[in-house]
Amino acid sequence: MASFQRELLPSPKSFYEREIGPLTRADRKGWAKGRCPFHNSKSGKSFSANVENGAFYCHGCGAKGGDVLAFIRLRDHLDFKTAAKSLGTWRDVSATERIQLDAAKAQRDREREKAEAAKAAARCKRLELRDQIHVAHRNWQEACARLSEIKRGSPPVFDGEVESCWSVLSLAFRDFHETESAYCKASGLDSPE
Repeated sequence: MASFQRELLPSPKSFYEREIGPLTRADRKGWAKGRCPFHNSKSGKSFSANVENGAFYCHGCGAKGGDVLAFIRLRDHLDFKTAAKSLGTWRDVSATERIQLDAAKAQRDREREKAEAAKAAARCKRLELRDQIHVAHRNWQEACARLSEIKRGSPPVFDGEVESCWSVLSLAFRDFHETESAYCKASGLDSPE
């Protein structure tokens, strides 16, 4: 008597939406796109899941499988029996074993949430640094433009405006390069020389 009960596998559409987030509308063959849980996708649409049979394929990293059980096995690094038990599709799971499976799943979920939170915090930091780069560049451009106007004969608006513009240029230039270096480091890029 087989202990695996395929008919108890969750609905692929609700399963994938719960596990990876929103999916696009499925095409006529049942394939929808979403964010790949196996790699850091820039587009957020490299992962395809069939909402009818549960098959999946990532066009970015090549992860693939034939159903939601294969997805759980690959993502959580589980053997067939453990994955089936974690999905509730294995007959004869003891209460102790169910508690252990639930605890392991909760731990994996916490780790995924922690990784997502760290990823979101890193993105916010990169956006903040990007905005600082734009401000430094804008300050530098405005000081340059004002110095050009004064050089062409426009009178200074206040005493010491030329020196003030040169000071702004110096500070903006330094701030631009320091922030750009921090941005490159936060983005995992090589720092510009």
